[in-house]
Amino acid sequence: MTDLGADLFNRVAADYDRSVPFFATFGRRLVDWISPNPGTHVLDLGAGRGAVTAALLAADCSVLAGDASPAMLDFLRETLLTTDTRTLNTRTLNTRILDAHHLDLPDSSFDLILSGFLLHILDTDKAFTEIARVLKPGGVLAFSVPGHSTDGGWWATYGRIVDDFTRRIRDVPHHEPVTWPERADRAGLRHVDQTTTEVSFPIDGPEAHWSWLMSHGNRWLHDALPEPDRTAFRDHVLRSLREHHPTNGTTLIAGAEFHRVIKP
Repeated sequence: MTDLGADLFNRVAADYDRSVPFFATFGRRLVDWISPNPGTHVLDLGAGRGAVTAALLAADCSVLAGDASPAMLDFLRETLLTTDTRTLNTRTLNTRILDAHHLDLPDSSFDLILSGFLLHILDTDKAFTEIARVLKPGGVLAFSVPGHSTDGGWWATYGRIVDDFTRRIRDVPHHEPVTWPERADRAGLRHVDQTTTEVSFPIDGPEAHWSWLMSHGNRWLHDALPEPDRTAFRDHVLRSLREHHPTNGTTLIAGAEFHRVIKP
């Protein structure tokens, strides 16, 4: 599941991060972990509706929010530019449509690049190469990707369901595991730190859990499947939530890894 594309995120933009503050919570934690200095010039790559951007503005950073989805940036501007300016200094906010594989930005442009839940769905080598190009020497990239959580193995079960239904439309390639430090090193970056964190939100049962899954990148497979496979996919996920989830689908439990790399 790589390079999901702008079209998918245009479709989910209206519902993205609306039912529970999943991305917003992880975005604040990522910014808190990095603790940027006020005035830092930051690129939020894959900004979505502004989960990381809002936290950066609250920290008095100067932010370029970039995303491949025009709809996401429309919602970001609608939300953040109407926020009480005593809370967020939106005068330092700019937005731009950006392809993470081909950043239309000058070399050595940024002190800091943050990216929330994006790099794991891209061609990482291309994205890291572009990130290394636009970072200043000594600059930092910090990013979040999915991680382990106390979900009783449900996310692994969900992953097997996704693989099973993906095989109905295409081969599921086998990849040798490559660590994030190895990926950073291939682009001339140096991995220096990582940590883990977890969220837990009440959610109104399996149906609401399914709706949340379909409100972001997980929707790619549902939209790619023909009928009746879409219905079968939904039924399998709902059954797994009722039978295998530790709270029978009434709590959203998910973890993340935060990574920090530098450009030597």
